[in-house]
Amino acid sequence: MDHSSWIAIWTFLGMFALLVLGVPIFICMLAAAFVGSMLIGGPVFTLQTFASAPYSISSTYTFAVVPLFLLMSVLAANCGLAQAAFDAASKWIGRIRGGLLMATIGSAAVFGATCGASIASAAVFSKIALPELLKYKYEKKTSMGCISVAGNLASLIPPSVGIIIISILADASIGRALVAGIIPGIVLAVLLMSMVGFRSIIKPQDIPHLDIQATWGEKFASLKMLGPVLFVVAIVIGGMFFGVFPPTVGGAIGSVGVLIVAAINRVGWKVIRESLVETVIMNAQIFILIISGYIFSRFIALSGLPEDLLGLITAANMSKYLLMLIIIIFYMFIGCVLEFMSMAIITVPLVYPLLTAAGFDPLATIVILVLLSEIALVTPPIGMSCYIVAGIAKVPPEEVFKGILPYFSMSILLLALLIFFPQISTWLPNLFYGQSPV
Repeated sequence: MDHSSWIAIWTFLGMFALLVLGVPIFICMLAAAFVGSMLIGGPVFTLQTFASAPYSISSTYTFAVVPLFLLMSVLAANCGLAQAAFDAASKWIGRIRGGLLMATIGSAAVFGATCGASIASAAVFSKIALPELLKYKYEKKTSMGCISVAGNLASLIPPSVGIIIISILADASIGRALVAGIIPGIVLAVLLMSMVGFRSIIKPQDIPHLDIQATWGEKFASLKMLGPVLFVVAIVIGGMFFGVFPPTVGGAIGSVGVLIVAAINRVGWKVIRESLVETVIMNAQIFILIISGYIFSRFIALSGLPEDLLGLITAANMSKYLLMLIIIIFYMFIGCVLEFMSMAIITVPLVYPLLTAAGFDPLATIVILVLLSEIALVTPPIGMSCYIVAGIAKVPPEEVFKGILPYFSMSILLLALLIFFPQISTWLPNLFYGQSPV
């Protein structure tokens, strides 16, 4: 490796040292990019980059998709959609053995179609589903573990904020990437439900059989709020899917649609106002990360580190699957100290080019990186989603980790399927968009 690549490596390590010391992530990235750019590109290039990048990045039309889908997510979370989804699912399948856990997974998938954030999903269903599961004598550790992993569904099923962010960082088609997450999200939901069914056979004492009765009238009545929202989601995903409008417009349509449903269901203005304020705050936090991440990725590209690392991998005759294994271990490690957004912004500029150059499909790589980041958030000893569930349940995090393994293994299984059979994620977008590159 040449001098520039070594500078990138040392500044990368220095950035992690600052993180360990508790320095905010955006300051760490800006400091690393500033020092590295000064050493490689000189003061003129560095000052020009830092002067022009914030405006040029935040004024890009592509980034308008972020606040719009975030608004849709926050509105859906605050307007009672998760509760409506859980009530509906429990009435339809709650009476079968393991039905309430399956209802939790199914409603998490439905909520994911409007939320797009796994941590928010895990937090919401810890409040909504966990008390019901405990009321009906479901084993507590099993229930908390299932809720933690079911949150990952929100990261795969469109409109996934994680897929949007990684697509922007990778300069990929947001519409194709969102569609690529549909089948993996459905597969993960099926795998999690299958694990619930399997555990109900081998450990029936943890997953009881309930006789929850609901008439057909009650079942259809439970869809009163859920149906209109799902209709809005279908329009948003279908519109992007068939190319009727771009993702940015899809986010606007989704936000307006959820607002209309909230008005029909007489959600108070106070809730809507709080949702708007929360969205503004979240966007302010995310955009400073995006800006610092873009500047950092420009520095990484300037250093030539990805190309040098790929050259070393080629010279070592390393298979692409061994490279993927190394990256998986790397994500498990950094997932102990970082949340999804920070992981994505730090790692995608380096990891994405390596994987695509090694022969992995670009679309499948985006979905793999999203899933891998989410798996890291439920990995011991410091899986953030597990800590959130534990905090809401008022139990030690170790209790959540004890119940997570069966469902965690389903996420690992999906990861392996995506690595060896990328068609799971590429088939649907290629079917409608053709075989063009991302």
